[in-house]
Amino acid sequence: MAKSKKVVKAVATVTVFSVFTRGLSFIFKIYLSRALGAETVGLYQICISMFYLFACLSSSGIPLVLSRKTAEQRALNNDDNHSLFSSALILGICISVVTVVILTVSKPYLPRLLSDPKIVPMFIIMAPAIISTTIYNIIRGWFWGRKEFTSFSITETIEEILRILFSVLFISGLISGLSGAMGIALAFLVSDFIVAALLFIMFKAKGGKLSKPKPTKIKEIFIPALPVTAIRLFGNLIATLMAVMLPARLIDAGFSVSQATASFGRIAGMANPLLLAPNAIITSLAIVLIPEMSEQGVKNEYAALNKHINTGINFALIISGFFMLCYYSLGEEITSFLFHDAESGRYLQYATFIMLPMCISQLTQSALNSIGMEFLSFKNYMLSTVFMIAGIYFLPAVMGIYSVALATTVSFILNAIFNLITIRKKTNYRAYFIKTLVMVIAFVLLCGFFSYSLYGILKRVNEVFALCVSLPLGCAMYLALLIVTDLVDVRGFLKMKAGLKSVSI
Repeated sequence: MAKSKKVVKAVATVTVFSVFTRGLSFIFKIYLSRALGAETVGLYQICISMFYLFACLSSSGIPLVLSRKTAEQRALNNDDNHSLFSSALILGICISVVTVVILTVSKPYLPRLLSDPKIVPMFIIMAPAIISTTIYNIIRGWFWGRKEFTSFSITETIEEILRILFSVLFISGLISGLSGAMGIALAFLVSDFIVAALLFIMFKAKGGKLSKPKPTKIKEIFIPALPVTAIRLFGNLIATLMAVMLPARLIDAGFSVSQATASFGRIAGMANPLLLAPNAIITSLAIVLIPEMSEQGVKNEYAALNKHINTGINFALIISGFFMLCYYSLGEEITSFLFHDAESGRYLQYATFIMLPMCISQLTQSALNSIGMEFLSFKNYMLSTVFMIAGIYFLPAVMGIYSVALATTVSFILNAIFNLITIRKKTNYRAYFIKTLVMVIAFVLLCGFFSYSLYGILKRVNEVFALCVSLPLGCAMYLALLIVTDLVDVRGFLKMKAGLKSVSI
């Protein structure tokens, strides 16, 4: 029970900081669009996409592996992991420095690869932040493995606050000769290095030490980090491929250029952000569970590990259900209200059930990474991705934009199945989430029909009023069904909540 309280408190901590940070980021984008206009914001977004594509080479796999190794060392009562941290830091800095040097040398060739030459000077200003981002993420990985989730989470919020403050200062004309675009780029660079410095101070304050890195430790970090980095890199590359391939395939299927571009915009800019909304909570859960599962994996406590996997999946399915019933019942009305676009809502309704295999895939992939099976996780990811790419290439002639929803759903289902089979071979895993999966689907259909019917009655009064009443009541009905069928243990939760104040992470 005490460990469950810690997990709940940790998930709540990470979620609160994550939601607050995303809210600040959203407000910041509104400010930029009003202060500088759509073109500058577009340039900034392209630069950010390119930055994180290159930054993932040194700041994705290494921090995750460090967090796992740190948790394993603590589980074995060997908390002297300074050499492990130093090896990860040296490895990350070396890769990031080489990346920055290559990008700087390649500056004359970048305009040929980019649609707008104004992107190049912004990107070159931001590029050195790849080094500070790497340092920042590796130190966060150390906090992550030690389960110090407040330190892990608060730094991301501090980074966003500093980025906003420096952006406001630099684009306000504080430094002469800086345009709006250059001011944002410089603010990104300065805030990133300051956060890296603050994190290093926090690292030292928490007892962290630097020691001589060992080649064996570098190898211990580097090899398992490769597949994790490859998954992140391929994910970014595939997103870029989809941005090019889908409009082209829609044009081949008879769409005009403007129709194809608009269709992609509806998927990427309107429907997908809504479909990914539960990830703020599910990702927080995965962050908290990875150190727990790493400790259990290194001690061969597979029964406890499997319980965590099932509990995590059950929780993710239930949370996803709240969003699904809203999108399934009134997706068209939601996007019409938010974006003044009904067609994206029709796609949202069709794609709603993507969320079920998506959360299973995400949590099982985290489980594989936490027990040192990164290469098998990468293989499963690549196999399932092949089906998604094939579906998006061949199906638009038959299904139009809905081919993306079908292909993505099939890919997530296959990835979840592959991951579950791999985990079972290692830990003798038994899936105890099937009952929850079936009941969530049934409740979503039932409560979705209720919300849709209620909206149909109330919209005669006012459509916005109908939306604001029918969706909360549908969610209340869904929660009531969860409680009545014991999918949600209210008494256990209240007991756990009562003891949270006495629990420290």
